[in-house]
Amino acid sequence: MADLVYRPVADTYHFETEAMTGEIRASGDYHGVWTLTDKVTGRQVIHPEFSALNLFRLFAVHQGLDQPRLMDRTINARDNAVEMHWSATETHQAALTARYEVVGTNCIDLTVTVACEGTYAGYELFLSNYFDRTLRPHVYLHGSRYGRASEAPELVVPMVNDVFRGTVIVFPRDPHAARRCVDGRWNRSESNSPTVQMCPVRYYGYPFSFLSDAGNRLGVVLMSTETDCYAISTRYHVDNEADRMTDYSAFDFSLFGDDLVPGSTRTVRMRLVLTELDEEMSQPLAQYRAFAGD
Repeated sequence: MADLVYRPVADTYHFETEAMTGEIRASGDYHGVWTLTDKVTGRQVIHPEFSALNLFRLFAVHQGLDQPRLMDRTINARDNAVEMHWSATETHQAALTARYEVVGTNCIDLTVTVACEGTYAGYELFLSNYFDRTLRPHVYLHGSRYGRASEAPELVVPMVNDVFRGTVIVFPRDPHAARRCVDGRWNRSESNSPTVQMCPVRYYGYPFSFLSDAGNRLGVVLMSTETDCYAISTRYHVDNEADRMTDYSAFDFSLFGDDLVPGSTRTVRMRLVLTELDEEMSQPLAQYRAFAGD
């Protein structure tokens, strides 16, 4: 646990533990984990222009509702946690509360609660995480032939492929979840929102992902639970810089996913972990299992 030290520039809260230092930014477009440095390697893993655990877009079936980045919010901080609250609006008829908490020496937990006043089919919070471009993405996937095969999930580095070049590749939880990213929500451009072609591919094996540095010494792990996260999306890795889709490495988590009606209240969980890596890169899965068992 680490106490947060307030810095008035952009409502930023600094923290330091035995394993890491960083900042949580509460205002502006790129709220969330603004900087995060591993003390062993000295590496700052967040992209310098963006953030991690950033509430980006709000969706329902064929609806682009709003962007928490651009919405007014109130901020409350105490001890080792920062809370941001967004009230319901005409365009998003639900209140949101995001709580960021530094736990242990190497973890940042995020819980997001939605209290709905409207009616939404397939409600989604699209939560984005932007990292240093040199970090390599990894995700566990189920077999491609029969979907959820009986064998253990396969650890994969998503690489560029001409079939989905220029799109965002999506690893859904199941066939039901796979429909969400192509139901029209990403074709909506309300409030100058970007339109993106999302490409659902193999089902995720576990609702977590991680990035590694060039020497596979440091892992940056993002995790949720199957009931809270219905899809994970990523930018593919490239060996040739000319093939790069973006100037950063990124994982996005599609949270909630269920229908909401007036009076519905739901909470989802995320965790960001810095961890050392062994040759088998076993720590991310162990970290996820510990989180899922909490």
